[in-house]
Amino acid sequence: MPDLKIGPAIRTRLGRYEIPAADAYRSLFINLADCAEVLASVFPAKRILEVGCGDGSFAQRLLERYQDAEYVGIDVSDQPGRLFRGDSARASFLSIDSSSFRATDPGTFDLVVVVDVIHHVPHHLRESLLRDVRDLTTPGGHYAIKEWEPKPGPAHFACWAADRFITGDRISHVPSAAMRDRLEGLFGDELVLEARIPPHRHNYLLGYRR
Repeated sequence: MPDLKIGPAIRTRLGRYEIPAADAYRSLFINLADCAEVLASVFPAKRILEVGCGDGSFAQRLLERYQDAEYVGIDVSDQPGRLFRGDSARASFLSIDSSSFRATDPGTFDLVVVVDVIHHVPHHLRESLLRDVRDLTTPGGHYAIKEWEPKPGPAHFACWAADRFITGDRISHVPSAAMRDRLEGLFGDELVLEARIPPHRHNYLLGYRR
């Protein structure tokens, strides 16, 4: 029996209200503008890659703060970036996975970001994804992972339930300490940013210099 996935059914009924509804839903769990602001305050970038860009909501916030940057968003969904309403001259979206994208030799990026993606990825594919992220970062550039701390409580239950039943994915959150240990064990790169993103301290952001 397939997993329950109610997100697409809801979106098809929202019509012109889909963007404000999507923004309102996300704001219950994360302030994307604040996340983009934190990144822009620490990491300069002219070329930005977002792995798992989804509907393009974070892309819009990033380009508002990186006003001279070019952005590429990749995602395995059929229509990545479909809700993007930013500067289309500086943004492109591709329906492709990270390994295939890397194999096309697209060059490297000053900043590579992965926002609330890892917990959707099956465990046996996570190391490969993280290696792709680092390999796509230019030496001396930065990559950043934003994830959700699985601390018990109402906020965590609401986040887990929303992700589980809206996307249909069998999600598995990674504690921040475990994520730091994993990245240090894999690459040994310098951790240069560790932050919490409103409105919940569950939202952790780790940034590394390659």
